[in-house]
Amino acid sequence: MRDKQREETRRRVYLAALEVFRRDGVAGCRIDDIAQKAEVSRSAFYFHYPTKDDVLIELLRESERPVGKAVEELPLDTPFEKVLSTVAAAMADFWKDEPKLLIDVATVALRLNSVVMDREAEPVRGIVAERFRLAAARNELSPVLPAEVLSDFFLFNSLAAMVAWSASPGLDLEVALQGVAMLFLTGAAGPKLKARS
Repeated sequence: MRDKQREETRRRVYLAALEVFRRDGVAGCRIDDIAQKAEVSRSAFYFHYPTKDDVLIELLRESERPVGKAVEELPLDTPFEKVLSTVAAAMADFWKDEPKLLIDVATVALRLNSVVMDREAEPVRGIVAERFRLAAARNELSPVLPAEVLSDFFLFNSLAAMVAWSASPGLDLEVALQGVAMLFLTGAAGPKLKARS
């Protein structure tokens, strides 16, 4: 009973924090405003989230779940192009209504990844990397770099595209992410450069 109540309070604090972040920005918001919105004490906020970044890390984890789920639902022999398209669609679906929070989450994600380069700690990286390994085994992916490195390269480029989109969300997010997938699949070289190689 107590654990359930603690989880409900944590969720209430999390949702209140996101609402205040959207309204005031992460840097500009006050913990007191979040606590008041969640109807908890300031110390209760800090019990559940030692910093505002911890709320953003939870949002990052929440955003990764549908991406991992969408990829895991694909058969193991799914063509690589479809895997990348699925990742792009799932990312876009989650973030399309959150351009304001995306930059703050991306900043935390980059800081976190510089400290925790561990696919066990970040399940979506492991799930996507496994699909890259399978694609490499089927010769759908160039062996120029290890599959895990290419997977991270793709995910970081997707993050960069989302950050660019959030600064100027005129372009549809899914179109931007599908563009990253296509550039990744075909390479960024134009026909003239490809003809020379």
